[in-house]
Amino acid sequence: MANHSRADHSTTTRLAEGECATIDLCTCGTLQVHLGDLSLRLSPDVAYHLMRTLGAALSRRQEILSAANNASAASNQWSVGEAQRGKA
Repeated sequence: MANHSRADHSTTTRLAEGECATIDLCTCGTLQVHLGDLSLRLSPDVAYHLMRTLGAALSRRQEILSAANNASAASNQWSVGEAQRGKA
């Protein structure tokens, strides 16, 4: 990589490929993240912080969904109990 100009972006190395994204390493050192038609060029530091932010968002999402499911289950248990008492 030391022989390439930092402005040369023609050569990349595939680092990872998944169902919805691929990530290449550019000769200049940036990561090229491809999401369908969208491509982002990120420095490794920015990619790391993006990964942490996405992880935090997914964790928070799971907390919110779990809390909503627990509240819904508790509400359903209460209404079923009330309906059964009303029939007696």
